[in-house]
Amino acid sequence: MKIIVTGGDGFCGWPTALHLSSAGHDILIIDNLSRRSISTALRYESLTPIHSIHDRIKKWHTLTGKKIQFTQLDIANDYTLLLETIKRFDPTCIVHLAAQRSAPYSMMSVEAGNYTLHNNVLTTNNVLSAITAHNRQIKLVHLGSIGVYGYEERAYEIPEGKTEFSSIDKNNKPYSVSAQIPLNPTSIYHLSKSQLTSLLNFYAQNYNLNITDLYQGIVWGTQTRETKLACELSNRFDYDEIYGTVLNRFVVQAQSNMPITVYGKGEQTRAFIHIQDTVRCIEAAVNANTTPCNDVEVIHQIAEVRTVKSVASHVAKLIDIEISHIPNPRDEAEKHSYELENTKFKQLGLNNLASIGDNLLDEIQNVVNKHLHLIDKTCIAPKVKWGKTVPQQPALKPVRKTVGNVEFG
Repeated sequence: MKIIVTGGDGFCGWPTALHLSSAGHDILIIDNLSRRSISTALRYESLTPIHSIHDRIKKWHTLTGKKIQFTQLDIANDYTLLLETIKRFDPTCIVHLAAQRSAPYSMMSVEAGNYTLHNNVLTTNNVLSAITAHNRQIKLVHLGSIGVYGYEERAYEIPEGKTEFSSIDKNNKPYSVSAQIPLNPTSIYHLSKSQLTSLLNFYAQNYNLNITDLYQGIVWGTQTRETKLACELSNRFDYDEIYGTVLNRFVVQAQSNMPITVYGKGEQTRAFIHIQDTVRCIEAAVNANTTPCNDVEVIHQIAEVRTVKSVASHVAKLIDIEISHIPNPRDEAEKHSYELENTKFKQLGLNNLASIGDNLLDEIQNVVNKHLHLIDKTCIAPKVKWGKTVPQQPALKPVRKTVGNVEFG
């Protein structure tokens, strides 16, 4: 199968591209390399050294004999070149992962929020427009976010996709409406993903496109089977306040003999999945025998749901470190829980997704300990705060750099 992976140089995109290439697919990565530029601008670097995209691809070919093509392209701002690229490669499927993916980044300034909205919405619209113009049989697999549901108490299981709502009309007759559970994003990033829900539905309904939307939880772990093969193939390990995920931050703090900092009471619920399972789930979605049905196939790409405090306790138990509770920089309920339907991937045969307890110690020993000397302890504490009563912070401008239409410095 010929597959385009947009955002194929990123944290989820790079291991996805390798995994699909390893499975025998012909891969083209499209990426504007903005994630690298943002790291340079913020001076927050991955704990694992990241080689250039060209060195990565070259090493993959040397090791496996498999070729991955690469085109550097800003698909949010150059629709014409995107359409020409899609016509030339003529893919069967596009795995659309290109996005500014950090909620804290999207809330750090008006400029960063504008860039997030501009990039995430326009990249997706341009991809959908190009599919519509070139070949409506191309399947689109989009990576969304569980965070679009918000972080509030839910006394019911959130379904995958649409469900039936019933009520009484003005004539006192019952009626039902098929719709998704109302979304409640709490950051500009999650707002952008919520907007994409409507955008994807528009193209599915009006152009009969075949679209699968993967609502993914927080990804933990760093390496996959393919990225472990050589240092040049290594995946990102972000632990800073902007791009670092909660588990990465806890592990780095523990291994640096720093207290694990839990925001608030830590009784907030989050969904999690390991990066190895992320690429397996994306592959399953690509291979799934779905057909256009004027509707978007929504799948919850998660392995488990648990509280932040329980994750911190697990890390603290493994490494024997204390937990410190600090004020939550985000305006959210101190305690909330929800359940997420998670049946569709099981129906596709993925029944053994890893939990956080599985191989976490290996992650600590093989990734963090190896690069312990590179840890920057100053980049972990949350500086970006947001919520109903907290204005966005002034833009951080450490160096002269332009990302999309956003200039740093």
